[in-house]
Amino acid sequence: MKITKVRFILFCIFALHIGSIFALPPQTWDAIFDAQGQGDYVSAKIDGSIRFTKFVHYPPSQTLSFKVNDGTFQFAVTGEIVVTADEVEAGLYAQCNETKEVWISCFNQPKAFKKKELVVDIKGVDLACGNDLYAIKKLKIKFPNKEAQEWWLRKFEKAEKHKRERLSEFRIQEQEHRARVKAASSEFKDPRDGKVYRIIEIEGRRWYAQNANFEVKGESYCYDDKDSYCDRGGRLYTLEGARQACPKGWHLPRDREWQDMITALTKCYEGVQNCGNFGTKLKSRTGWQGGGGTDEYGFTVFSSGYRAPLGKKSFRYTDMGEYAGFWSSQNGRNETIWLWALGRMSETMVRQLAPSKYHAYSVRCIEGD
Repeated sequence: MKITKVRFILFCIFALHIGSIFALPPQTWDAIFDAQGQGDYVSAKIDGSIRFTKFVHYPPSQTLSFKVNDGTFQFAVTGEIVVTADEVEAGLYAQCNETKEVWISCFNQPKAFKKKELVVDIKGVDLACGNDLYAIKKLKIKFPNKEAQEWWLRKFEKAEKHKRERLSEFRIQEQEHRARVKAASSEFKDPRDGKVYRIIEIEGRRWYAQNANFEVKGESYCYDDKDSYCDRGGRLYTLEGARQACPKGWHLPRDREWQDMITALTKCYEGVQNCGNFGTKLKSRTGWQGGGGTDEYGFTVFSSGYRAPLGKKSFRYTDMGEYAGFWSSQNGRNETIWLWALGRMSETMVRQLAPSKYHAYSVRCIEGD
């Protein structure tokens, strides 16, 4: 039977309408849990060993269990991570048990249970193994605190199970993206401390695609003074520290080199302010409040915040998840120091004056003297 043109058009409109009804919303933290930028992504230490189910032939998902006991985070986890047989045979189990760390998606608002302050509003857990993160799917959580467990069962266990699975699927997509980006990059080992950095080439110039994490004593810091933040997002450097962060044969990018890098990536020659939403393509997919970017270029800008002095003897860490700022070097005798920065809501990378040489920001290195 032939379908008339009018009936065909009506059919297409109906199909589009039905498709829009069943289409999944954007897979971001905000969309899944209606977090409105208030969700946190924080690290915590694993207590004891991670127990993996051992197989002769490795399935695509590995079953595991462990306990978290770190401040306001006290709970047991069971679930599965998606890994390849090659990763397992390369020593994944041992690496995870060496790192002994998780990154927790949560509303970080402790609640009192028998005078014990605990975070119970947990949305997802990612296992850290070295520099890699593995999303835990089929996540089950049990609190040793009886009142906290009852609260979890009543408020979250069943009611948000589907949302937690959607978040784990989103994290697994990010995990797969990181693997693709890593495979397309080269590596460089800093001879000073043995740390390995992912490197990408942009118009014949080689750049760090991770924040520098070389310790310059007294001039570099981990966010909130926690080593786990350095492992995830590099160190924060004062200007003097930034000048020492890059190894021999590499240097702190000049202001012009930042501009040239952006021009090379975007193919836009009308000034960075006229190059569209390239900032979204620079951002990592996770690590930003409310979600992240697309990391289309593989430059993977993680929101590391910054350290701001308050007077002569105090300071504060601020804007983790909201902001990323990078030092540039001075141009000749010019005393002006520029930062290149991205904000959570910004679509472009902007050039800012550094407020002082004592503020601490992130560093990327570029090859050459």
